[in-house]
Amino acid sequence: MVGEQRNYRDIFVKEQFFSDFYFFNVGHELCESSHHHGPTMREEHVIHYIVSGCGTYDVNGIKYRLGKGDFFIIKPNEMTFYQADDEKPWEYYWFGFSGSMVKELLYSNGIGLTDYVGKVEKTDGIKTLFEQIIASNMFDDREKLANQARFLTLLSRFKLQEKTIHSSILESRKQKYSQSFLLYIKNNYYREELSIREISHSMSLNSSYLSQVIKDEIGCSPMGYLKEFRLQKASILLETTDLPITEVALAVGYKSSQSFSRAFKDQFGCSPSNFSGQRS
Repeated sequence: MVGEQRNYRDIFVKEQFFSDFYFFNVGHELCESSHHHGPTMREEHVIHYIVSGCGTYDVNGIKYRLGKGDFFIIKPNEMTFYQADDEKPWEYYWFGFSGSMVKELLYSNGIGLTDYVGKVEKTDGIKTLFEQIIASNMFDDREKLANQARFLTLLSRFKLQEKTIHSSILESRKQKYSQSFLLYIKNNYYREELSIREISHSMSLNSSYLSQVIKDEIGCSPMGYLKEFRLQKASILLETTDLPITEVALAVGYKSSQSFSRAFKDQFGCSPSNFSGQRS
């Protein structure tokens, strides 16, 4: 109807805190009959989520007929055109996003280079999340973390079935396991009771399998790496503090100062007391 106010919200905000993955645009529209956008190209990724009605999305010469619960993805520098149905024009929300890890995170949701449409399986709460972002003061830095959390929760809903991902895009699963192992050691090396069984259990892996992964990825056994890590930490403490050897041993996970001294000498060729950095 001529003169009727358009049911349209489109908000842009410049991101200053996040760089790996962030949204910069969010909006909502209850489209009029046959309303269209394009043909045009965007410079960033945009996902549209259809809450009612239907329409068509054209990209790379393919036309998709979409309706309630479906979503479509606009990718950078690709010509697109989308149009609401004549009789049942769609209503949709959208968010535009960018960052250094966009491609990797889309792949983690099963969205590859040739994927443009999908269906949301779990739709509850999606409209609420969009409305919460739109209603927030996005120019108030105190809202940043809450809105980033809402955005990431939203994106987790837009996924396709799991598929094989090229190794140049994502790290191999073994690399992820080895990185998790290294992080676990870094944060637990000082615990005398730390075991490979415990670490493998934290990753829901068989300990024998994890041991083989660590050998393949790092070049030594898990216990060998743990021992070397502990002794390197001990050498730093001996160089930079006045702690007695018994306390250094305890600080790096050795209950016995004798076993610590033997291991240290095997590693560095001298006893802890004769270590060049030890202060008198």
